[in-house]
Amino acid sequence: MKPAITLIELLVVIALVGIIAGTGWPALTGWNCKQELRNDFESLNQLFEKARSEAINRSQTVLVRANRSLPSNGATYTAYLLTNKACTLSGSAQSLDPMIPKLVITSKSRLLGVTNQCFNSDGTASASNSTQLHQVQRDCGKGDETYQTLVFGATGLFEKKVRRPSGSSFSDL
Repeated sequence: MKPAITLIELLVVIALVGIIAGTGWPALTGWNCKQELRNDFESLNQLFEKARSEAINRSQTVLVRANRSLPSNGATYTAYLLTNKACTLSGSAQSLDPMIPKLVITSKSRLLGVTNQCFNSDGTASASNSTQLHQVQRDCGKGDETYQTLVFGATGLFEKKVRRPSGSSFSDL
């Protein structure tokens, strides 16, 4: 007599796999959502780092400008090399696309804060308003999770923080 798997044993294994998959799927989708949000945040910070280093290397002001023309709060960030220090886009600005590619943040994440961020040739920073606070926010099922970057004007350095849905204040990353 050959040992074999019975139909009942096979059905029990299929049922167990279904139960495990059913309980694990919501956790996996929540993790994906949080990972996409974190990727958007890290991409924005990498763009700022590249823009700051290009400003120092070229001894010119670099403007990182958000174009919020995408639907549902999405944005395209583009870096420009400026001939002025006014942190405004003029006719003499040159796009830095070959050096710093455009960054597209999808409509799944909400962008809050400053629209223009400038990095000067001495490493300092200035923005379209005085706060220089950039936030990326998304609801991943348990409330809004928010990542924020504060750019310090005098040094051009960044402070990165996160506020989880369960917390009321930001904590360092």
